Amino acid sequence: MKTEPLVSIVLPTYNGTRYLEQAVRSCLDQSYRHWELILVDDASTDDTPALIARCERLDARVVSVRHEKNLRLPGALNTGFARARGAYMTWTSDDNLYEPDALERMVRYLEGSPATGLVYCDERLIGPDGEDLGPYAKPGPEVLADKNCVGACFLYRREVYEVVGEYDPEMFLVEDYDYWLRVARRFPIAHLKGVAPYRYRTHPGSLTSARRGEVALQTARARCRHALPATRHRQVLAEAYWQALWTYRKAKDLRSAWYCARKCLALAPARPRHLKAVLATGLRMLASGRRGGMPVANRVLSQPDFPAGGTAGPAVSRPQITCPRRASCPPR
Repeated sequence: MKTEPLVSIVLPTYNGTRYLEQAVRSCLDQSYRHWELILVDDASTDDTPALIARCERLDARVVSVRHEKNLRLPGALNTGFARARGAYMTWTSDDNLYEPDALERMVRYLEGSPATGLVYCDERLIGPDGEDLGPYAKPGPEVLADKNCVGACFLYRREVYEVVGEYDPEMFLVEDYDYWLRVARRFPIAHLKGVAPYRYRTHPGSLTSARRGEVALQTARARCRHALPATRHRQVLAEAYWQALWTYRKAKDLRSAWYCARKCLALAPARPRHLKAVLATGLRMLASGRRGGMPVANRVLSQPDFPAGGTAGPAVSRPQITCPRRASCPPR
């Protein structure tokens, strides 16, 4: 009798007591039973360790590891996957939920499509208290060079992990998108269109909600590193700094807004709006009695736009695409 392949699920958390047990139970309830769940406590300061201990007692397949120092999400993912034993790998957030058939659907697809490296699904959005906010239909992987279409419900082969490597700590906030772009350079990616076995929670406390400016900037950096020709780098980064500028202005974070305004001007000095933004933000800084300078407390803003040693690697072609319904797909 053939043994079903093991699926490793990594679940990183930091002060995640509000939703963590729900996320864990959604893993326990999977119809596909051959999995392991690796909880990574990224130096929580609340009652998360006690909650994790209770979760471990629920099922022998649940194990945990704790950081003594906070390493942020990429570091927590790398810790978890270093301990993973599965033939297939995935990770989920402490505020999101799997539907019971999520793993089974994705495992069956990859088992039947040996050329595909990663598969992802559509999702349903839920609110802070679990209220249904409707479906979230994903675009196909052909748009990956422009936006993160993979999202939060996915599964990939161990071979992908062994070839692509770890999540990049410098790409905090878009560590997933950066990883998918790297995967697409080496492996075909497939989308299970119309299949939504995952509930993605939207709430003000989530990282992407609280730090939209930095997410826009990090997304642009990932695209420049892996998906765009060098001729487009300055334009794309200038647009990202422009978006971040207005996010910080709205949040009354004038030091970060001032930094973004100067970066816009440096990257695209011919645009009059960038000069106007520098002058307007500088005047606001003076009116508030603050002084300009590098917002060194913001680690995302202050890191380099490009990797050491140059602007980026060679631009990648559009990702390889695998169609789940090959026979019925129209020719492109």
